[in-house]
Amino acid sequence: MSKYRNPWLLILLLITGVVLGSLIGTSLGKTVPLLSYGPGPLGLKNLEVNLGVLFFHVTLLIEINVASLIGLLLAVLIFNRL
Repeated sequence: MSKYRNPWLLILLLITGVVLGSLIGTSLGKTVPLLSYGPGPLGLKNLEVNLGVLFFHVTLLIEINVASLIGLLLAVLIFNRL
């Protein structure tokens, strides 16, 4: 029997897993240096949109480390268990 899975729940779990993993990696990075290892911030930096009347300046960066990848993996496993 196939269950209907809400994609918004998956997105919410993924975001929560990455954020919590990143927080854990940052806080425990001094004691367990492996958790804070990563490539650094990834994302959009200094995206500017000028519409004449409106001007947007957006920066969206995600700090990826080993702990956030573990949180991402746990979020996917939790979603598959639901």
